[in-house]
Amino acid sequence: MLKESDNTSTMGGYVNTGAYMRQLMDEYRSNLEEAMKSKGYQEISNSHGWIFHHTKEEGSRLTELAAVAKITKQSMGALIAQLEVAGYLEKKPDPTDKRASLLFLTAEGKKIRDLGRSINYEFEKTWEQKLGPQDYEKFRSYLKKLCESD
Repeated sequence: MLKESDNTSTMGGYVNTGAYMRQLMDEYRSNLEEAMKSKGYQEISNSHGWIFHHTKEEGSRLTELAAVAKITKQSMGALIAQLEVAGYLEKKPDPTDKRASLLFLTAEGKKIRDLGRSINYEFEKTWEQKLGPQDYEKFRSYLKKLCESD
């Protein structure tokens, strides 16, 4: 747990807000990965989360997924290949561009996506319990506001 006094910088013990955000995200991701593994999904990693979360029902292109994850097309291609081999993702020709493919979650892929959402929802309840319902809703509304594009 971070504490203001843990920082030895010249800023009077101030801990960068990003450090708190990182700690929360690390706990969130760790919980998800551990829960998925405990349910028998050893091959699923947090890196696959971008794909499960952002693959559209009408299909998504590799380039779109790489852009939202802020990783190279080559790295995204490797993650996609892992999920294809495992049977969670499938490629189909893009009807609007014969050079491109669209990616779709399979029925099993959708099952994993929904399981991940459920695990995350339950984990977030621990934050709500810690803050109380009103403060938790404020916390969520502040996060949404910070994430809005200008």
